[in-house]
Amino acid sequence: MGQISKLAFGLLNGATWGTVLALLSSGLNVVFGLMGTVNVAHGSLYMVGAYLAWICFASLGSFWLSLIVSPLAVGLLGVLIGLLLKPIRKNPILSVLGTFGVTLVLQGSALVLWGGTPRRVPLPLDSSFSLFGTGYSFYRIFVAIVSGLVLFCLWFLVERTKFGLSLRAAREDSELSSAIGIPVFTLFLLGFGLGGALAGVSGALIAPLVSLTPGMGLRVFAIVFLIVIVGGLGKVWRSVIVAISFAVFRGLASVFLDSTKGLILTFFFALLVILVNPNVLGRRPANENKN
Repeated sequence: MGQISKLAFGLLNGATWGTVLALLSSGLNVVFGLMGTVNVAHGSLYMVGAYLAWICFASLGSFWLSLIVSPLAVGLLGVLIGLLLKPIRKNPILSVLGTFGVTLVLQGSALVLWGGTPRRVPLPLDSSFSLFGTGYSFYRIFVAIVSGLVLFCLWFLVERTKFGLSLRAAREDSELSSAIGIPVFTLFLLGFGLGGALAGVSGALIAPLVSLTPGMGLRVFAIVFLIVIVGGLGKVWRSVIVAISFAVFRGLASVFLDSTKGLILTFFFALLVILVNPNVLGRRPANENKN
């Protein structure tokens, strides 16, 4: 494979993985940035969505069904987590500890139910097209297109609907929002459900491209959390830009380095951006408005 072909593969693979990361980071940003709760279990919800895709294929013989089952089931699981957090949702430390406990439960349950042996979901689209003389899977293109459509629907929901307006209002001042009739706790549950649905569809889409293990959620959560911090809390579209940039940078770096070194270099670059320019993508320093 020539250098140009490697660069093209790195760019396309990075863009595909970036759209999935954008879905995941957007789901976390809805809960973390808009609802004000750090959901450490978000990565485990992604893991559950991926395993549901495997179950749909292994038991029902249809991967495509998982694109409906995973977001619905994981969305309901997100609502359940929101209900469990009701007594402690206003305490950030207890919320982190609570969702970390949920992570341990979900990861342990996956290990008991499906074991530690990596699972695989065959590519539902086994056709490919020629890219500089080498085949490239159509399914990766499908993942990018579906992720893009879901992200557009999320943007429309958050930025152009009454639900999104109420969500942002509840984040700014929950007491005032409640006083004017906005059902704050119901929005809290719906936000958790929406974040869970995005994690579920992300896991289902990526399932045919990776090995499924109970620990896959923890590995991806660190990346998604960093993306949300760099993009800015509550800024869903900025998380999308950072996620795609992160993945493309990693994909191109992996052309010249191995995968692990490429990931380390990408993390280093992201941390450098935070340290050197805290205003990146419109983020404001925490003390900007203080005198």
